Amino acid sequence: MRLFSQLSWYFIREWRRYLGAITLLIVIAILQLLPPHLVGVIVDGVTHHTMSGRTIMMWIGVMLVTAVATYLLRYVWRVLLFGASYQLAVELREDFYRQLSRQHPAFYLRHRTGDLIARATNDVDRVVFAAGEGVLTLVDSLVMGCVVLLVMSLQISWQLTLLSLVPMPIMALFIHRYGNQLHDRFKLAQAAFSSLNDQTQESLTSIRMIKAF
Repeated sequence: MRLFSQLSWYFIREWRRYLGAITLLIVIAILQLLPPHLVGVIVDGVTHHTMSGRTIMMWIGVMLVTAVATYLLRYVWRVLLFGASYQLAVELREDFYRQLSRQHPAFYLRHRTGDLIARATNDVDRVVFAAGEGVLTLVDSLVMGCVVLLVMSLQISWQLTLLSLVPMPIMALFIHRYGNQLHDRFKLAQAAFSSLNDQTQESLTSIRMIKAF
């Protein structure tokens, strides 16, 4: 969540894109619940012989229209959300290059070239991933989870809904534990990538000396 707060300046500036994408995600989450409900209605109607063939075809047509609408809305929110995240990548790399161009030569003696390359590639990619896939996962999981729980509690059984939530605290503990381990190992992987870039850069720039030896 700290990364989202650090990117708040970009979310505020591009609020139209993100608001449009989040709105479409909510609409899609609701539309995704419609086909299973219609399938249940059709099965009940066929089982109890209370639904005519014309009515069945009408509900199937509604399902097809819902599928087409969901597909089109998915295309639009992908353009809005991922377009905004890729624009963030462009701006971050331009700002990073601009800052590097202003540094004194002593700066490059203190910082390894491989580390700077890693920050311009992998680090920026992870930030962009958070601004795109991260927002998608956060909104989709919250909206879909809340809608599913609401439908389960109102239309099926609130007792069974509460019973299904019993494993959630245990899952939260495991997710927190392994999430911290994943974060630590990701930092180690980033450090290893930085060292690899630094060694590669030194080898390529000193290729004539290496050949001489």
